[in-house]
Amino acid sequence: MAAQTPSKKWLNQSTRHKLAPWLLLAAPILLTAWLKYYLIFKAFYISLFDYDPINSPGRFIGFDNYSRMFSTSYYWQAWENTFAFLILSLIMAFFIPIIQALFLNEISRWKQAFMTLYILPALIPTAVNVIIWKWIWHPDYGVANQIVTFFGGQPQAWLSDPSLTKFSIIFPGVIGGGISVLLYLSAIQGISKDIVESAQLDGCVGWKRIRYIILPNIRFLIFIQLVMAVIQTMQILDIPYMFASGGPSGASTSMGIYIFNTFKQDFNYGRGSAASMVLLIVIAVISAIQMRLDRTERD
Repeated sequence: MAAQTPSKKWLNQSTRHKLAPWLLLAAPILLTAWLKYYLIFKAFYISLFDYDPINSPGRFIGFDNYSRMFSTSYYWQAWENTFAFLILSLIMAFFIPIIQALFLNEISRWKQAFMTLYILPALIPTAVNVIIWKWIWHPDYGVANQIVTFFGGQPQAWLSDPSLTKFSIIFPGVIGGGISVLLYLSAIQGISKDIVESAQLDGCVGWKRIRYIILPNIRFLIFIQLVMAVIQTMQILDIPYMFASGGPSGASTSMGIYIFNTFKQDFNYGRGSAASMVLLIVIAVISAIQMRLDRTERD
């Protein structure tokens, strides 16, 4: 048999190099398509039926699930609560880790100890954290009312008052900490020392150094964290459900809880799928607007 020519041998090796990444990615791509995108199309399909799980898919009703859902006040209240959670979360919790990382970067002693303290809250299970805060918010013996009465205020029914429920659910995020602090700190410490030293020589110190050197150089991470914070808050389910189960009077019913109740309590799979699709579209539009604005500012 004739020996393989160098050109054919090189071609085979080049082909193997091109195929290797696709072979490695084939399984993850297929699993992602099956476990993510297939379920999206399946949910849209179910939303077009008066879905019957026994005799699936049931009676085809087109977009009736959407029209009926849009005509209920409970659905729009869930949207109102979701955007209220989003605004409160961004105001009370999103910027805290950035501030903590900025201060943490300025200290030279005990930095590792503080980093450990900041990471500890992330190790506490969400259920345990909610139990602790429900004790703090308890109207009879909670610490919150003890502090309020100490300063001359009136005790409040924090989780039973519709006007205070959302605030009480989001307020624990003010403490900050967690992985976000370490991510911001790592990004700050990754800024080139030459840039920082040059700025100091030019008199760019204190707040000016933070505004013109640090924040612009970690802007990419802040933007990513902002997009993820918006997505997570728009999908919020477990925390308000554990705090108040969507109450009182639906004051803490987010879109996540609305969808969960539609599936698990009403057993209306068609309408639950319709609500999921609308939520997906809204989150996609908001994320696209965020990315568009970020691209515009960069340009």
